[in-house]
Amino acid sequence: MKTNNSSLRDAMDRRLSFLDSLPSCRGAVMERIKREEKPVMKKKISVIIAFAVLLAALSAAALAASLLFSPRVNAARIAERAMAEERGVTTEMMTFFGREEEEQPDGTVRVTFSGAGDLNYVLGTYTVLVKDGKAEILWSHDGKDTSGGYEAEAWGKDQLTEMLSDCLDARRKQAFLRRAAAIAEAHGASEDVSSSEPDETWPERLEADKTAAMEARRLPEEDLVAIGREFIITNYSLGEAEISLMELYTVCGESEGNSWYVMVNGKPCLKVEYLLYAPYTALQAINGEPRSHMDKEGYYIVYVNVTDGTVEEYVHDSGLGGEG
Repeated sequence: MKTNNSSLRDAMDRRLSFLDSLPSCRGAVMERIKREEKPVMKKKISVIIAFAVLLAALSAAALAASLLFSPRVNAARIAERAMAEERGVTTEMMTFFGREEEEQPDGTVRVTFSGAGDLNYVLGTYTVLVKDGKAEILWSHDGKDTSGGYEAEAWGKDQLTEMLSDCLDARRKQAFLRRAAAIAEAHGASEDVSSSEPDETWPERLEADKTAAMEARRLPEEDLVAIGREFIITNYSLGEAEISLMELYTVCGESEGNSWYVMVNGKPCLKVEYLLYAPYTALQAINGEPRSHMDKEGYYIVYVNVTDGTVEEYVHDSGLGGEG
């Protein structure tokens, strides 16, 4: 029986995608497979495939172990873990918050999680001070009563849990958003929607930054994408089922120019963006079936330094909140 090179290549590509730290090895493996035409070579092919799978696993582990994080990213990861463990604010709940990091002279990194939009007052701000791998959390609503569901003036873990559930129903989602806005208004803390004069030079400066970031690149774009992908998988502990649903948005190549390049905290980066969503067929939509939501769904963006591969910033939005 003749080897089906096309099917075998597809299977190999799925296993080796973004993990070619030793491309010459992969090329040699594929060349060996191409030459195998006779039934007597089945055993050799099996050995080669086993070797390729092992190589993929080792490459993935090596890449994960070699990931570099900026101090801001390292602190943000520690802060998010502490938020989940100590305050019950999970990764999915982060869709209702904005996150910022600020490095302090003594080496401490202040990570703040502030409620987004109309949720700012009721969710408040969590300030996490990270130093030497340890995190201390302060909440602007510490000591306030969070009982009473959406009628409470301070919303914590219980309300966030209910909000995630309500977000799957657009009508209920609007209800909690309206309630949050009403509470803020009652305390004279409505969101300031005033806008300043537009900066007419902003487009030119943005384009200049993007070009500067692209011209600073020292690593191949495919390597930068591989780093971003592995960070997502590692940082969010994605399983095989979730990995199989990852869809890459970032498109590299000369035709894209500087489209995916950006300066982040003064560092030249490539924006690596993935979408992870559970399948939802056209037939399900026609039949009016609700789209199921799986854990860790949403948009993932990783900003990878184009000079040394350091992860400079990252964002995950479950897409549930519409405010994050």
